[in-house]
Amino acid sequence: MSPILSPDQLVGRLPPLDRSGAICVAASLSEDIAACRAALLPLTSPAEHARAAVFAQTADAARHLLGRALLRAVLRRELAGWTLPDAIPTNAWGKPELPGSGLEFSISHAGQAVWLAVTRAAPIGIDIETAAACTDPLLLADALHPQERADIQRHAAAEAERHFLRCWTRKEAVVKAVGSGLSCPLDGFRVRTDDFPRDWLQIPPPDRPARWTCCDLPAPPGYHASLAAACSGLSITHHPAFPWNER
Repeated sequence: MSPILSPDQLVGRLPPLDRSGAICVAASLSEDIAACRAALLPLTSPAEHARAAVFAQTADAARHLLGRALLRAVLRRELAGWTLPDAIPTNAWGKPELPGSGLEFSISHAGQAVWLAVTRAAPIGIDIETAAACTDPLLLADALHPQERADIQRHAAAEAERHFLRCWTRKEAVVKAVGSGLSCPLDGFRVRTDDFPRDWLQIPPPDRPARWTCCDLPAPPGYHASLAAACSGLSITHHPAFPWNER
């Protein structure tokens, strides 16, 4: 297995971030979760340590710290001369933001994976989910747009689960871009549920731009990852920490 790169090593090899693109960084926890958490402490702040201490599971704490370490590494590179706050602010719905920076970013984690998306162009959302999280897709589908629900329910169980996982991850990416949590109802906009990997937002959320950049991202087996940004024509570059097939 290739060694897992540190957040600063990951960010150091990223291309420059311009105003027409977005960068996605895909990192992973190491197999020794406790050691991973300890290694992340010097890369994060006291406020983030306090937040991590709230989690009952060491893996949840490590995921939180890895996400914040990745974000801080990107912010240090893109905002040379800024003094980063002890706690990265969040909006009223919990989305991290840094007013005045000109940067939009989103963090998601599932299983061992922790992913970050950042851009200068528009509000952005990233989401990664595991198939194991879809415990009852037909029940959860009741929260979706009626056409999405119909698309999922017309398939047999195994295929319905795959369609649901794609749909749910895509919708979460849109909700994260909107940045208003559950005040953006899932049945108020529509995505494709099939395996078409780009431009899958068919009906945008109310009072939002009509044109978006939406795409699925390469993910390890058993995961699905999607990105949504509230502008058209955004170029997306994806940078995994190491080849997923070496896990």
